Amino acid sequence: MKINKFKVLELMAKNKIKSQSELANLLGISKNQLSNILSDKFNPIKSNINELASFLGVSPLDIIEKK
Repeated sequence: MKINKFKVLELMAKNKIKSQSELANLLGISKNQLSNILSDKFNPIKSNINELASFLGVSPLDIIEKK
């Protein structure tokens, strides 16, 4: 399961979050952790996906990459 980075960036813009650093700070995680979550080489755990989606005000299915 991967997160659609482009969808996250779109939602960040919609929520007026200017950078990944700012998003990480708002989520209470490090920028490194957020980079890992959004990386193509990393499979985030469900709780990370749920937390990110909840914070951005969408369903987890909205930010998961569809194959």
